[in-house]
Amino acid sequence: MRKSREFLLGEPDGKPRYVHVVTRTAGQEILFGDAEKEGFHKILFKQLKFSGLRALAWCLMGNHLHLLLEVPDKQKALEGWGEDDLIGRLAVFKDEMSTRLTLGEVEMFRRNGHADGVAEIAARVRDRLFDLSVFMKELKQRMTIAYNHAHGRKGTLWEGRFKCTLVHYGEALRAVAAYIDLNPIRAGLVDKPEDYRWCSYAAAVGGMRLARSGLAQVATAARGLSRKLSWGKAQESYRQLLFGIGQEVHGGATPDGYEKSKGGFTQQEIEAVVAAGGKLSLAAVLRCRVRYFTDGVVLGSAAFVDEFFDGRRSEFGEARQGGARRMKGAAWGALRVLRDLRVDPVNLSGERTR
Repeated sequence: MRKSREFLLGEPDGKPRYVHVVTRTAGQEILFGDAEKEGFHKILFKQLKFSGLRALAWCLMGNHLHLLLEVPDKQKALEGWGEDDLIGRLAVFKDEMSTRLTLGEVEMFRRNGHADGVAEIAARVRDRLFDLSVFMKELKQRMTIAYNHAHGRKGTLWEGRFKCTLVHYGEALRAVAAYIDLNPIRAGLVDKPEDYRWCSYAAAVGGMRLARSGLAQVATAARGLSRKLSWGKAQESYRQLLFGIGQEVHGGATPDGYEKSKGGFTQQEIEAVVAAGGKLSLAAVLRCRVRYFTDGVVLGSAAFVDEFFDGRRSEFGEARQGGARRMKGAAWGALRVLRDLRVDPVNLSGERTR
């Protein structure tokens, strides 16, 4: 089965698609420290602003980047856009020499009455907007240029193409967002997700409107509501999911007083239960590496996965009777996946995430 971006996103139907994107450094080498993550953060949000894609959740780690993105239907998103709207989008990158040269060309063409030249530039901008592949290509290029310039290096920074999983607008959206925000916990970098400044949950706790809006939409989708929840109402259930593992706490003196010890699962206990075929709560298993979120191809309700399968039936073998597959390792509820991962769908081994 091929897994191109066009195959996952399907034919335009006016509705946005939700995708989980992961891209890793070449050789999965841990290259990014605090300074690089801070710089990449700024690059990410400029690229989002230009592209028209929206991040619902994100996390920048030492050797990889997670994004949960809303990808609008391009045709619908660009309805009513004129040349001035398209060219005006370039102002996001006005600090780049190439963009200043392009804007200079536009001014020259307009002074000389060269309408075709202006139209050609506007068309090039149009091709770059509301497109997942173009967004990721430009994002990785800009991050590579910034990193290589800072470190006096040349060559590629990322391994191959990015991974992409189609996510149902429902409970699956919340599960993937939590998986992303729990990355620094799983890597042992912090004790609480709000302490890791390069993830969406920490940004939301810190007051960032874009992060709060994205996670509020995630919570709204999970509850099947038509009216979007406020951050105040959304954050309680989302935080409960993030901390729902009941992580063990070793008591002792703290700056705020004395904290009692609390029993809970350790990472090793989680792995042991999963290896033995037991099922953990969704909150517990999210602290592990869950390959369904990157390799499952399509994640959501049985109806959502089956609809995807039925619409692309010719891409699958004749022996396959249906699309949706049950997921292993946890009490996943109604969540289903397109690709049945038989080997280690839930584990921590072999991943360098710092």
